[in-house]
Amino acid sequence: MSGPARRIATIRSYCEPMPFDETLYRQHHGGGSAGRAVHYVEATASTMDDARAGASGGGLEACGVAYAAGEQTAGRGRSGRSWVSAAASGLYVTYHLCPLVAERAPLLSIAGAMAAAEGIAESCGLRVDVKWPNDLLFEGRKLAGILAEAHARADRPGRLDVLLGIGINLRTASSLPAEVAALATSIEQAGAVAPAPERLLAAISNALETRAPQADVAPERLIADWRARLITLGTRVRMETPSGPVEGHALDVTEHGELVLRLDDGTSRALAAGDVHTIR
Repeated sequence: MSGPARRIATIRSYCEPMPFDETLYRQHHGGGSAGRAVHYVEATASTMDDARAGASGGGLEACGVAYAAGEQTAGRGRSGRSWVSAAASGLYVTYHLCPLVAERAPLLSIAGAMAAAEGIAESCGLRVDVKWPNDLLFEGRKLAGILAEAHARADRPGRLDVLLGIGINLRTASSLPAEVAALATSIEQAGAVAPAPERLLAAISNALETRAPQADVAPERLIADWRARLITLGTRVRMETPSGPVEGHALDVTEHGELVLRLDDGTSRALAAGDVHTIR
């Protein structure tokens, strides 16, 4: 089979559950430590849980390993929310990272957002926006999300394991709840051809190989590149914080990744966490 017929067959095959193609992944992976090994399963409760189990059972040799699945039955996002992870509809992966500087570990969620955005662009040519702190959007609708969890290591005092979860919608699942479908989009829905999961995963791993170390050794470069991609800056926003909503004009981000708002009374305030909504 060759030409258009082969291409159509290939696209159809990606719409159905398939075993992970290790050879295809290796063809595109640059050989770095990020994603140097991939533990793939067809379905799991959560790749974050898989990574936690793998990290607890391994030493430094486990750093950089990726845990991926074709479907998650209990995927989650920030603040304990569920992340819909239908079969054959997305890329669901968690990387086990081992930062050198524990104080800068929170920057790895920013590194993950940048790596995911760059991996999408590299694998299918689609440019996405970054919404503070680490959501990836296309035309205002969510295409990908990032979740990072840090855990102290008893066998390495002062060091952390960071589990960096990334969920990317390759195509829009027909089973999405209406309230989710209204806010979400996918690579296909954005008008691009969804890449093979192995190709996309390799592109993200390659980008993460550069972005993750920046959190340790070049945080100013990471923050500067992230700042340049943030569509949140320059807009009026409402942030839902644990102590209540805060409204203001998004001015900048700090070296720690906090969002700086100019409040209506003229003062500025840096906020580290909260759900941000643009006020039209």
